Amino acid sequence: MDIYIFNELSSPFATITEAKEHLATFINICFKARELGFKALHLHENIGKSLYDLPIAPDYTVSQWLQDSEEDVKNQFREIITKTPLITDDYPFEKERNERSEFKIEINHQTQFADGLGAAYLLETLCVSFLSHDLWDTDEIKNVEYYYLTEEGSDVVTKEIAVKHASKPAHLEKHQAWFEQKKRESLQKSQDLWKQRKEFFPHLVLCGEVEKQLTHLGIQSKFFDQIIEKLKQLNEYAQNWQNGSYSDQIAKQYGLNVSGESEGTLKKYGRQRKFRLPNKKKELFEKHIKTGDLRFHFYPNEESHTIYVGYIGSHLSTVKYK
Repeated sequence: MDIYIFNELSSPFATITEAKEHLATFINICFKARELGFKALHLHENIGKSLYDLPIAPDYTVSQWLQDSEEDVKNQFREIITKTPLITDDYPFEKERNERSEFKIEINHQTQFADGLGAAYLLETLCVSFLSHDLWDTDEIKNVEYYYLTEEGSDVVTKEIAVKHASKPAHLEKHQAWFEQKKRESLQKSQDLWKQRKEFFPHLVLCGEVEKQLTHLGIQSKFFDQIIEKLKQLNEYAQNWQNGSYSDQIAKQYGLNVSGESEGTLKKYGRQRKFRLPNKKKELFEKHIKTGDLRFHFYPNEESHTIYVGYIGSHLSTVKYK
């Protein structure tokens, strides 16, 4: 899992003094989370795409705090990558489940919706907070009420859940074993996938960098099911591709959104997209499918009607146009 969630209920602080005192700690939390592999902080859509306009004290926003801060603090804050909404289309299963769910927590004897905490629970990831209330001074938020409508729509399931959490560096240290366990589980699943690739995807040829990416690096656990789903769809396309040229339009009928690369990107970064086939010959794997923050590049051989998958990993370099 390379995303983590901001707890919107932790804003604002009671006073500007408290905000100034604790926001540096929050930045520290985000940097330490990044060292553990968390890249993007997901925000509630009501906050917007960044934290800059977030009220952090009465009549005081993050932007105003930054104006009052040292330049190095401003630079650190700008490095925090944020996205919205809490659960994006990259996580279709969790998004669908979230649409049938409600999460609530009691704060100062008042029940409030806890969307950020709920998203972190569904995504099985970390939630971070401003240290604005004693309730957030813990490595695990308990007593979150979870209401879930079953798929049939006839029953509401209610249970109490706990969410992995941090508002100070010491909380992150307590999650170290959990982080490592998730990495090991992800690696094991990836290795098993490589061993059984011919059974799972008999009409695809996994080659190039894929063996190393699966057996040594591993696919992050929250992307794993989505990667399998897309490879199955690509496998189905390959099974039915008996004649004619490869077609992005026909691939769409199998649920695949396939993209190519611009001329500028290929001219500057084409070498990154060249991978070896089983016969050791290198080919350009321009076509790619995106799933979450991952990309997998493939090469459709139009003579043999064979699809080779040569890369599953992070977004490769591209030329950006204004």
